[in-house]
Parts: sequence; structure tokens; C-alpha cells
Amino acid sequence: MNARAVIFDLDDTLLTAYRTPGKTWFAIIAENAEALGEHDSAWVTAGVLDKVLSFLAREEGRKLWRLEGDATRRKVVRSAFHHLNLARPGGSEPLHGVDADRIADRFESYLEETISLKPGAHHVLGLLQQRGLRLALLTNGSGARQRGKIQRFDLARYFDAIQIEEEVGIGKPEPAAYRLLLAQLDLSADQTWMIGDDPIWDIAAPARLGLQTIYYTEDRRARKPEAARHMVHQLDEIPMLIN
Repeated sequence: MNARAVIFDLDDTLLTAYRTPGKTWFAIIAENAEALGEHDSAWVTAGVLDKVLSFLAREEGRKLWRLEGDATRRKVVRSAFHHLNLARPGGSEPLHGVDADRIADRFESYLEETISLKPGAHHVLGLLQQRGLRLALLTNGSGARQRGKIQRFDLARYFDAIQIEEEVGIGKPEPAAYRLLLAQLDLSADQTWMIGDDPIWDIAAPARLGLQTIYYTEDRRARKPEAARHMVHQLDEIPMLIN
């Protein structure tokens, strides 16, 4: 059946966002090198990143990170500092209070400063829109944070529907999240394509419901997920693949 709609993921598909957590945490911790004293920034980063990745390995942890991000990050970074036995320079007071919180709180503002629109995003969205396709955005996370990104990069004008996890109470990869968006579009799964960077959330889960999927990754070494119809490395490859 011919395509009538295309659903896009937001973070790390249309926008740069979370794909380099190691670099992000190192940059944040390096900003606080003076407060860390003799402790090497790379060593502290490794300790923090280990706790972060362990926390995010669980779906419950990932959801808390998305929807209760500030408090959750403070808890995780404090835990990492406690595990590393960090102390304030010149004293024995554990560095898992105010300074740990400052580092945790810097995560979101750092991303705000460094996030950018992926090359070709506006062009591709405009081209698909001109072809008469209905466009939708499906993203997990908090309403305020995701709406802020959408407004900042002037994306709302392209979309017939925008569905955000916190606002509707359900997110990827739950089947109900995709079904709810299809209902908003008043289209069936076989009339709809899904494009994103997550092989589970954006590819396998919607493919099980009958959507055609395109896996987007900048990693030239990546293998196409079995459930993906196509794999692309640049957004401007997408229009020619949708029929």
C-alpha cells in the first residue's frame, strides 16, 4: 500500500542529543576540575558513566531519567561520588552533596548548549510535506523539555500530530503508543512509515505492528536491523525510499 504518513523520532534523529554520553559527562566534569582537586577528570568520568549506564540498563531507570530527570541524575551522580570515595580538596567531607548536584544539574543545560539540528532536517521534512504525506512526531520524555526543542528548532509547522510520552502517559516501545498516534492520523499501520535511530523503539516495535521502518544511524559500521526496511546514514536519503 502506498505511504500516506511518516512518523519521525526526535532525539538523535532530527536533533543531535544523547548518542555520546561519555563525551558529555567528561566535558561537564572537566568544567569542575578545580573543585575535584587532585582527582583526575577522566577517572571521575569513568566512575560516573559506569553508574549512569548501569542505571539506564533498566527500563524503569530510563523512564525515570526521561520524566524525572533532575532528581534522578542527582541521585545517580551522588551514588557515583560515594562509590569513588571522593572528598573535597583539603578535607574529608564526601563530595556527594552540593558539588555532585552541580555536576548532575549541568547535564541538561550542557545538552541545551550543544544540541543542534541534523543536516537536512528542514529540507527533508518540507519535501515530504510537499508530496502530500502527513507527518507526525513521536518522542519519549517530558512535555516541557521536548516542546522546548520543537519550538527552538521551528519543527512544529511540519507535523500534523506531535505525541510526547509525558503528555499522553505512554511512550515507545509500548504498542499502545504507536496505535494512539495512528488513531490521531486516522491511518492504518500499513499506510505509515517510522524513522528513527533506536533499533527497538523506532524499528522493531513499530514493525511488529505493520509499519514500514527506516533505521537512521551515522555509524557507517552499523548493520541494518532485521526489522528495518531500509537503513540510511543521512536524512536526505529518506525521501527517495518512501513510496
